[in-house]
Amino acid sequence: MKLLLVSVLLSFAVGLWFGVNIGKGNALYENPFDDPDIYEEAHDSADDQGLIDQGKEFLEDKKEDVKEKVKDIVDDL
Repeated sequence: MKLLLVSVLLSFAVGLWFGVNIGKGNALYENPFDDPDIYEEAHDSADDQGLIDQGKEFLEDKKEDVKEKVKDIVDDL
């Protein structure tokens, strides 16, 4: 009886997983709770606030600092 109950619950869970993915048009083994719109919304929000441009400027500044430090180290050798 326990085996029957476990197999019914397992079958229901797997069927629900595959059914949600089929309904969304995703591959069967993808996470059905994954929402790709969240990533797009986060990117748009960060872009609206200028965070992406600030990040690019920060990385370019740090890149120049690292180049200078490496140049100093090489000159010291």
